[in-house]
Amino acid sequence: MRKKNKKYIKKRKTLKKQELKTKVNSITRSFFKAKIKVIGIGGGGASIVSEIGRSLDKATFVIADTDTRSFKKRPRIKYFSFGQKFTRGLGTGLNTNLAKLAASQEEKKIEGLLKDQDIIIFISSLGGGTGSGATPVFIEQIPKDFSGIAFGIFTLPFKFEGKSKQKIASKALLQLVKSLNVSLVIPNERIFKVIDSNTSITKAFSIVNKNLIENLESLIDLVYNPGVINIDFADLKTILRGRGSLAFLNTVEAVGKDRLEKITKNILHNSLQRSNNFNPERMLFNVQGGSNLGILEIDKISKTISEINPKAKI
Repeated sequence: MRKKNKKYIKKRKTLKKQELKTKVNSITRSFFKAKIKVIGIGGGGASIVSEIGRSLDKATFVIADTDTRSFKKRPRIKYFSFGQKFTRGLGTGLNTNLAKLAASQEEKKIEGLLKDQDIIIFISSLGGGTGSGATPVFIEQIPKDFSGIAFGIFTLPFKFEGKSKQKIASKALLQLVKSLNVSLVIPNERIFKVIDSNTSITKAFSIVNKNLIENLESLIDLVYNPGVINIDFADLKTILRGRGSLAFLNTVEAVGKDRLEKITKNILHNSLQRSNNFNPERMLFNVQGGSNLGILEIDKISKTISEINPKAKI
């Protein structure tokens, strides 16, 4: 009898462990963590991702290029080489058709790269061959059952780079915007609004990248970090649903007695983006602060944002 009782008790304990394990797995599954992949395509996209990938976590960063010279080992960054058969490990110059052909040969691999993601962010500098020619092919390989967010961040060439590059960039941008949920466009020419005559070229581009880092970090934090009034991935999908929208994305930080004045003055202004005369139909904003963050401060910030378009879905 004692042996039988021991077996029975042991069996009961095993069942309880299994029940507890099932409950823990169920709770774990209920805490959704979005899978975010940021892909820099071409030389310009590679340069941007190389910098922002060093500063951000909670996302996977990939550099995709035909030019293997952009593949310098960096922590937290993965590399996707394509088109070696056509480019022999070099770039594509201004040949968008060559870049398109190179990417088309790797469609299955690209599809695998984009699989099982919730947010896919494509970053390209338009005007060159790879960024303009290969990026549309990457976007075409988004899985058919994809129910997440496809986001594009695109820079446009300087005027001094010539009309040929500007024409290539404009043509590519029209195609890309239609294929994505939302796109953020940064004309390189606007760099001159945030620098002075002593700013080096590397510092100028670093300013753009720093701005992107701040904005992407805020976007990712918004998805991951719970708040008093919570915003989650479902809210983000609601705001960014559909196709062909252009985005205005901005982050402002302020401290001190005049912090509210600084935030309300700058929250709707970003010198690197086209922010004049825009009338958004959908808006998403997030306010973070310490224990002394006041309800009246939140009210003032909210009113400043909502007054752009009182009819917008906020």
